Amino acid sequence: MSRRSLPIRLLLLCFFAGAACLPVAAGAAIYLALNGAFDGLISGTAHVASSPALPPSDVAVPEWSGKGRVNVLLLGSDHRRGETDLPRADTIIVATLDPDSHTAGMLSLPRDLWVPIPGYGNDRINAAFELGEQAKRGGGPDLARKTIEQLLGVPIHHYAVIGFEGFEKMVDQVGGVVVDVERPIKDDEYPDADYNMRRIFFQPGLQRLDGETALWYVRSRHADSDFGRARRQQQFLLALRRQALQLNLLPKAPGILGSLAGAIQTDLRPPDALSLARVAKDIDTSRLVNRVVDESMTTHWVTPAGAQVELPDKAALKRISQEVFGTRP
Repeated sequence: MSRRSLPIRLLLLCFFAGAACLPVAAGAAIYLALNGAFDGLISGTAHVASSPALPPSDVAVPEWSGKGRVNVLLLGSDHRRGETDLPRADTIIVATLDPDSHTAGMLSLPRDLWVPIPGYGNDRINAAFELGEQAKRGGGPDLARKTIEQLLGVPIHHYAVIGFEGFEKMVDQVGGVVVDVERPIKDDEYPDADYNMRRIFFQPGLQRLDGETALWYVRSRHADSDFGRARRQQQFLLALRRQALQLNLLPKAPGILGSLAGAIQTDLRPPDALSLARVAKDIDTSRLVNRVVDESMTTHWVTPAGAQVELPDKAALKRISQEVFGTRP
């Protein structure tokens, strides 16, 4: 891969994600571009990151020539630096963009959703990525894609994957992200990079999160739940979107994101990434639909093996798919 294409691929991720987010975050997220569609891409006392100098870029942004809706699976993996175990995708977001109707959206799926995984029977939805990697190196995104296509009844055209380190770097590259924390968040069992437990705490109010504290914010779930975490991830992505607009990252992103090479895995071609980012930039925020599959659409269940999972309400999933992807139940 050429040196020039690497930043463009990263620009793609920024415009289709957030970690994420993460953790977009997915993991992160992966989503600097839900600019009304995709401006982005996907916790303790927040650190303040200074705004970086943003170099200009002469990368030409091509016109989008495709037709029809484009759906992108954003996965935030739990991979840690130096780890050899296969990761799971603990953040799962499906982002969608329709260049024809100038609409967009994103749907967050909880990691403990109990679903059929093609070829493996029922399991948590986040296991699909790991099982795919076990079967074939690099096979995780494909099995995750097939699992979600079967669940939602919509095609998944592309994917992007980001880990913890990539998410932190991405946030630091844009100088941190300002988030309005709605209520105090305390987690006494937050797992750090070495799987030790640490205590994190956020005061309510506006604060700028750097890469490390942003990861805490979008990963923590003991203060509320997996559903609460998904809502925070979407809140963070929208905050990242606003900041991307203020910094005018579409022309500048290739110069900013070169240091993220290798942190993101995606099958989107660089020209397509830039073209879709250009379309996304012009979609009004009022044309963006954000949804979370939450406790109102699931039933808690303990499997015979003792696993605590969430059973999806199929009728509710059909309704929400129609809202986000424009499909008919």
